[in-house]
Amino acid sequence: MSDTAVSVAMHTEKAVHIHLAGKVQGVGFRPFVYRLGNALNLRGWVNNTLDGVHIEAVGAPDILDLFYQRLLREYPEIAQVTASECREIPLFSADAFSVVHSDASGAASVLLLPDLDVCDNCRREMNDPANPRYQYPFITCTDCGPRYSIIEALPYDRVNTTMAPFRMCPDCQQEYDHPADRRFYSQTNSCPTCGIQLTLLDAEGKPLAKAANAIEQAVAAILDGKILAIKGLGGFLLMADAGNEETIAKLRQRKHRPDKPFALMYPTLPDIRGDVYLSATEADLLNSREKPIVILRKREDCRGIAPSVAPDQNTLGIMLPYTPLHYLLLNKLQRPVVATSANISGSPIIADDATLFSALGHVFDFALTHDREIAVAQDDGVLRVTRYAEQPVILRRSRGAAPLYPNNIVPLDNCPPILALGAEQKSTIAFSHHDDIYVSQFLGELSNFDSEENFQRAINYFRQLFALRPEMLVVDAHPQYAATRHGETLARQWGVPLLRIQHHQAHFWALLAERQLLSDNDPILGIVWDGSGWGDDGAIWGGECFRFQNGKMARRAHFDYFPLLCGDKAAREPRLSALALWHSHPAAQDWLQHKFSSTEWPIYQGMLQAEKYHRTSSVGRLFDAVACLLGCADKQSYEGAAAMQLEQLAERYCDDSSLDEAVSNAGFYSLSINTTGQISLDELLNDLFNDYQGGIPAEKIAFKFHLSLVKLIEQLAAVENVSTLAFSGGVFQNGLLVDLLHHLLGNSCQLHFHRHLSPNDENIAFGQLIAAAYQGGYLGKEKGE
Repeated sequence: MSDTAVSVAMHTEKAVHIHLAGKVQGVGFRPFVYRLGNALNLRGWVNNTLDGVHIEAVGAPDILDLFYQRLLREYPEIAQVTASECREIPLFSADAFSVVHSDASGAASVLLLPDLDVCDNCRREMNDPANPRYQYPFITCTDCGPRYSIIEALPYDRVNTTMAPFRMCPDCQQEYDHPADRRFYSQTNSCPTCGIQLTLLDAEGKPLAKAANAIEQAVAAILDGKILAIKGLGGFLLMADAGNEETIAKLRQRKHRPDKPFALMYPTLPDIRGDVYLSATEADLLNSREKPIVILRKREDCRGIAPSVAPDQNTLGIMLPYTPLHYLLLNKLQRPVVATSANISGSPIIADDATLFSALGHVFDFALTHDREIAVAQDDGVLRVTRYAEQPVILRRSRGAAPLYPNNIVPLDNCPPILALGAEQKSTIAFSHHDDIYVSQFLGELSNFDSEENFQRAINYFRQLFALRPEMLVVDAHPQYAATRHGETLARQWGVPLLRIQHHQAHFWALLAERQLLSDNDPILGIVWDGSGWGDDGAIWGGECFRFQNGKMARRAHFDYFPLLCGDKAAREPRLSALALWHSHPAAQDWLQHKFSSTEWPIYQGMLQAEKYHRTSSVGRLFDAVACLLGCADKQSYEGAAAMQLEQLAERYCDDSSLDEAVSNAGFYSLSINTTGQISLDELLNDLFNDYQGGIPAEKIAFKFHLSLVKLIEQLAAVENVSTLAFSGGVFQNGLLVDLLHHLLGNSCQLHFHRHLSPNDENIAFGQLIAAAYQGGYLGKEKGE
């Protein structure tokens, strides 16, 4: 533009600088801005930086105003703008509107985008024999593909991801450069010529086939009853024919996983409908961009799934394919497969070839792997929908959801960087950065060495990615948690304060924030029931009732303490909880003694007499004891197995009637609350055992037990004169309990459950962060869910 033209333009044009923050990288935002700028005949540029997208544009004032409005109104569906600024700047010279190279200077504040399932357009191309990417297992575009799992640095550009080693061929480069192309500035763009290479290996690591031949041989191996380790977005999945009982039994034996259910992957939604009951809500979740595992009720005529996939369960955990490779495999197999995380029990999912072969080489027969590295390992997410109220309940928040947390729900206001390290089980970390909140994926159980290493890797990853320098650390009050000890060490190293938040209060803080209740004037009753958490009095809490009002949280009621025999062993052996609760019941002695060997019985009796145990109020252990009484399990190989069996037993009581009829006919056990807030179990335990001895069907006893807990909550609300109730803790993963709460209290009380986080200990880190931010005065005005 000549000097004269610039002089004339000064009277008719202006220039603006626009900054857009949020989920604006890896979502096709720059191509969107480029096309819009050109459509409005503006001149200028757009680029990525560490704090979002920056735009400078020259044009007529009214056109620039329209440009800004449309930027905020029409951006890509998978994007999210959380903050925007438009300010006038001096006119500058530009001949066109362009995309310029990213700027890696400054402080990182862009939101990380979760991994995305393959989009419909890419699936169509992958199935088109005339398309250059026909059956290419790593097809992507700006609307789909890996994001979080491949990011090594910010801003989100190919050079900062594990796609960096794959140089685009001329055809891919042309797509990348062409504004009208769907792959314009797609950082994961590749094709069979220049892209990721798929290889089939035997159990010794010897290459057997590549590309399309690798897929064909992998399909043939699965159909032949072999077990395959297949590399996906967040790590390896072990896959096998779900209808082959011999193969599934072999997988259980090799993986040392006696009865914990395996997840399944089905080719299509219609295939799923043939084996399970499927509501519209469940179908929508299966088809969502997150593509989680959804726990679904089996049909009575479900015949194609091997019994050992989910022993003694009336449910199946099912997901749909979410990567191009999964679609290709399942389309050729035309049958469901087991698709379980490749890991050692309790350890995080394995994401690299070397670890796979060293740790699980004895488990699989073949490995289908590829040469794109995984920067962040993640398991598949898991959720369920309750049977009657259709309330979604997240069981594991991971791939497709992490690490974002919706910042419009909990706005921070000038909050310093806070790092919260969560609990021992269901480990996650959470941190604040530039007033955004991040909650990591599920990291494992920290009693496991590999999981503790994964936990430390996650801390280091986020610190490096965001140049994060926490000014406060928050940990659980339990002095022996690995996360607590690690936090103490980091606080000393970094010279920052350490805040300890009681476990169940962290649960309640998490829910108060998630449901935007922190600024409510009315009192809120928090019911927090789980397996265990260190209490302020040194006991192991787990059956707690808190009251929150005017910023103050107080413990108002709890279950009577009872013996927690052998600490964590009690969680693995429901018979120990049964002994702890019924050891003084005269009629229960013979029944209890048969649960133990002649060597064990005097040992446990001695522990009870000498009071060599922690005291607990755990509702989780109460569920275990009742499950043991009703024949569900004396021991369990995985957490929550006995409680799941008890819930299924109770649900069977409703099979031949409506929930309303079941509630009317069952009756319930009494639980009394004394003036100090102690909830006595004596009457419930006595009446429950008498019903058992009297031959009352186990299904009815189990249902009455669930109903009794809801009646107790109703009683607590009346005692406290509170009508707003909030529920957290692992016990509220129980679908029947949630349904009964809706059924009995939904009309008289406001009920609040988690929506974006699991009720289990995955939410502890988030709750710790919220407690610290609230106490520091860093929470802004709640904006609405």
